[in-house]
Amino acid sequence: MDNFWKDKKVIAYVALLHHTRFIIPVMERLSELGADVRYVVAQAERSQEITAVECNLDYTHIFEYLSNEDFEDIRNNYLRQRDVFSKALSEDFALGTQIVTVMDKTLFASAQEYIGFRNMLREEKPHLCFALHEVNRWGKMFAFWAKKFKVPFITLQEGLGYNASYGYIGHVQYSTLDLVWGERIRKKFSDYEAPIERIIPVGNTHISKEKEYQETNNIRTKMRNKLGLNNKLVPMLIFSSTLPDSSKIYPLLKEVHSQPHLKMIIKFHPACKYNLCESWKASIPEPLKKNVFFIHGSESTYDLMSASDVCVLATPSTTGIESIALGKPLVQLDLHSNVAPPYSFTEQGVALKMSVEELTKALADKIDFSEKIAPEAIDLFLKNELTETTGATDRIIETLKKTISANLRAPSPPLHIEKAASFDWSFIIPVPENAPDEFLFQLQNFSQNSEGQGTYEVVLIEPDTLTEKTAQILDSLTGDITRIKLGPDDNFFAAVNEKAMPQLAGNKIVIFSQLDCPLPNWLSALNNGFTKYGKNKLFGGKLINKFENIVHAGMVLNANNAPVSAYLHLDSQFRQANQERSFLMMDHMIAGSRSFFAQLGGFSPETGSNAFMDICLKARQHTNDQSCCIFLPGLEILKNSPTTSPSYESAIHFYGKWHGILWENEAKLYEDDGISSLQLDAARMTRAQQLANRI
Repeated sequence: MDNFWKDKKVIAYVALLHHTRFIIPVMERLSELGADVRYVVAQAERSQEITAVECNLDYTHIFEYLSNEDFEDIRNNYLRQRDVFSKALSEDFALGTQIVTVMDKTLFASAQEYIGFRNMLREEKPHLCFALHEVNRWGKMFAFWAKKFKVPFITLQEGLGYNASYGYIGHVQYSTLDLVWGERIRKKFSDYEAPIERIIPVGNTHISKEKEYQETNNIRTKMRNKLGLNNKLVPMLIFSSTLPDSSKIYPLLKEVHSQPHLKMIIKFHPACKYNLCESWKASIPEPLKKNVFFIHGSESTYDLMSASDVCVLATPSTTGIESIALGKPLVQLDLHSNVAPPYSFTEQGVALKMSVEELTKALADKIDFSEKIAPEAIDLFLKNELTETTGATDRIIETLKKTISANLRAPSPPLHIEKAASFDWSFIIPVPENAPDEFLFQLQNFSQNSEGQGTYEVVLIEPDTLTEKTAQILDSLTGDITRIKLGPDDNFFAAVNEKAMPQLAGNKIVIFSQLDCPLPNWLSALNNGFTKYGKNKLFGGKLINKFENIVHAGMVLNANNAPVSAYLHLDSQFRQANQERSFLMMDHMIAGSRSFFAQLGGFSPETGSNAFMDICLKARQHTNDQSCCIFLPGLEILKNSPTTSPSYESAIHFYGKWHGILWENEAKLYEDDGISSLQLDAARMTRAQQLANRI
């Protein structure tokens, strides 16, 4: 057994019954590994306690963490919410054409929950928090307080993958990581502001388990016997929480009524209100209900899928993904809606698009729906949607373990320095595997733009394999150059700590760069920075591209609490971007005294592409100095390196470690600089037009 999980406390929030199918498999596995797992529910229009009871969970209601001493906090929070909602309702708050009404009791319950989540995190001190998503009020509050208490908060894909992209604003605002089923949903979330490095495909937590359960327990036979479906062709019509006009499916109901070989299951989404379901059923003439099973929440959707022969979607739903994974042919019903679905199974070749009349005829003719869908399309679809159809729970457990490990990691011990300083500067540069021209251009810039500004050495850290041209460049170099060769499994930043820093960085100032190129007077600007601020600081510069647009001018955190450059894409001479000041983090190039880097314990190898930002945060933690990372606009660097995709491993470590201190500050920076979002947008548009004219 993995002893890591012994005494680790994990709290999961559960709401609706169909949500738990993603969470419970993970929590059960954690419990088997020795973790202390807890479930919490909150207030809702449909009591979330019902879900916990139906799933036989040992749960706590969030109100149990409240006491009389919390009354003043609850009251103040309630009044703040009431003021905000009152203003919004009276001025500009609308959802389409539907007027939004907020009940007073809901606001007060939200205030209670808000304080309850705070108290729970404060009292329980969990190692990890777990929820389906943070787009509802409970998820937001839970995620916010977890972040406040520096506890990793992990979300899972609930299935919100078929709506329009704008619906995903804030989907991972406070989450440490969002674990999704596959690459398609990862891209969909990231296409609308969600930080792609925090969205990790892991597969579906219950599909493989459900498939095994259905087959082992012969559920198809049992369910068909229970519902009297033997020797029948059974379509299962699946509705979302929005129901179509019942008259649109009358032809289908008439066929089921008249054909002895047919029976049909109509499954309503659990979120569909009971009264709406009953009203919709009542609108159907009684004779047409014959041979039809109307099911809201009393039977497992998967058991019903097993009993059926074809699944029919009336509206887009992740149930379609699950039906395909469980081996059921899928029909996407065309109900002649004026709104085109943003996600179409038929366009991907894994479902048949049929009108009600076409489906009616196909059922009457007893066609084999599966023969109409290419197996190759199904295989490709499942790979893109689910990563793999097995092993998701184990992958999630491993990700959770790495996240907690990063969160609990102790500060790095200081590095030992053996060699006395013999140079003013030391440039530590990674040699690219396959970019010889860019590498040569970089070396030329370092040489040309560093002359006459002090003595320096160059430390080149080489990958395990090199192109012939890169090897020729390296062999032609002369001067104070040291080459360090990495093995196939070696880590660049570990090599910096273990090989470069202790023995080779015999200098006063160490400068770590990517493939980018320093511009004239960069060392002069850096030297002035050390003279002004002292040695126990880290310095970064302004990175620009070939169009002289800003790529880096200090790192800020956006509305998703994800690092982005301040004043990104603006002209490099944009006034507000050229202020010398401190930032929480910097990236692309970092400079500091050799002794200060050693005090910090060097780089954290696990953070990979986030290593420069990580060491800035380590410096802040080590010194308790809010201004220890200084941006020098006169230190200019030309972007020469290609943009790389973020690594899952580095994201897990970076966000797991620093989750609790990464809070939005981009808006505050612009406010302090006296510039509005509208002005920034106008400046970016002007800059784009200028470049278009130049090109």
